[in-house]
Amino acid sequence: MAKSYTKAQIRKITSRFGLIPLKSSLVSSMYRKNAVIQVKTKKGTYALKPFNRTKMIHSNTIQQMEQAASMIRLLKKRKYSYMPAWLPIHSGKLWTLFQGTPFYMSQWIKGRGLENAEDFEKLGWALATLHATSTGLHQIGRGKSPTLQQLRIWKKQDRLFQRKITQISRHDKEYRNWYSTHGKNCKRLARQAWKDLQDTSIVKLLQKENRFPSLIHSDITIPNVMISDDDQLKIIDWDRVKVGSVYADLAKALMNTTQFNPEFVQSLLKGYQKRKPLNRTERKMVTALYKLPREAWHASLHPTRSRDREILDNWDQSWPLRLQIIRILQEWAHA
Repeated sequence: MAKSYTKAQIRKITSRFGLIPLKSSLVSSMYRKNAVIQVKTKKGTYALKPFNRTKMIHSNTIQQMEQAASMIRLLKKRKYSYMPAWLPIHSGKLWTLFQGTPFYMSQWIKGRGLENAEDFEKLGWALATLHATSTGLHQIGRGKSPTLQQLRIWKKQDRLFQRKITQISRHDKEYRNWYSTHGKNCKRLARQAWKDLQDTSIVKLLQKENRFPSLIHSDITIPNVMISDDDQLKIIDWDRVKVGSVYADLAKALMNTTQFNPEFVQSLLKGYQKRKPLNRTERKMVTALYKLPREAWHASLHPTRSRDREILDNWDQSWPLRLQIIRILQEWAHA
């Protein structure tokens, strides 16, 4: 059950950031109820957010909050302008602990969502600028290739998907119909992607990747990108910022924001490559990662849940659009 907060609790937390709330309201996100608290003060409007750990990382909530805050400090030091400013508490820390939950506070971005090709070109530039923020990360980024680590997770999800659809299709007639139409296509597309990723040039690239660690946002989605009232692009919800795979981050951003619109896809890539050019091998990598049917993997875990059922129900419409974008990306990869 989503946690709610009293006005007294919100006032107590907000005061640690040097602000007095005049009005506050709970705001739900696409995935979580009461995801953020909008706080209006004499100094402006802010977002007070309880930090949520990711289960994909084997560390506790406090450790993940500390890591995210350290990355935000680095981005601030590098003058990265595409995120809301985070407020410090009295001690200078960028977060506070209240009843066992970390909270952070940032500017509330008022504006609109992504609407046109120019917006997506701005997003591409902002994402590439983030990915180019590597100075000072060498000690943090030591270890295995972040893309290989991500691929291990996705391979597990792919294997689970293949087992899950076999089990569910035996007992769920509606899901069985979906699988007979799309399940085999998903498996075939995934096989092609895994084969593409075995290309010699990609294997060599991955072997060198850990030499150049970079920051990623990890959750570039439509709700997390805003065009502010002064026409500045801002990326919000930085809970999952970390050193990771820029190729996976870019592929996920293409999938999660462009709505299979060829113009938006091309504009995002145009903006990205203006700031951070990609060679042919890198373009092949992004294209292969885009092919992976991650939404189907995720939705198949909970096919009776309304949002996941909606993803599966919309597959008839999204499948041909996905294939269209893959063709565009393949042409881009070999250009």
